[in-house]
Amino acid sequence: MSEYKRVNRRYDLTSVDAVVAGTVCRVKNVSANGILIAGWENPPPLGTTGAFTLRMPLMDKVQSMEITGIVVRIQPDVDVALNFESPRGDWPKLLVFLDKKEREGEDGD
Repeated sequence: MSEYKRVNRRYDLTSVDAVVAGTVCRVKNVSANGILIAGWENPPPLGTTGAFTLRMPLMDKVQSMEITGIVVRIQPDVDVALNFESPRGDWPKLLVFLDKKEREGEDGD
């Protein structure tokens, strides 16, 4: 069990990744207002702003979304957690949709 408090449900979406300073990084999990990005080399210091591009499959193509958040945790394995304002009004519903789409894809294999 995680030692960190969770306000919103976290989604482990393998179809979503983040581009940080030109490098594609794996997203370990994402929620309505937070994200954990794996392998972010040279992240901004704790409490400062970090920007990234989130890429996700929507409508048969990859959509990109620019997000800026506050760095709230940097883990020894170079995972970086950020909190951010929901990037769009339907963001929580979009996460549910992507999660459902991935789960249905697993069932169909």
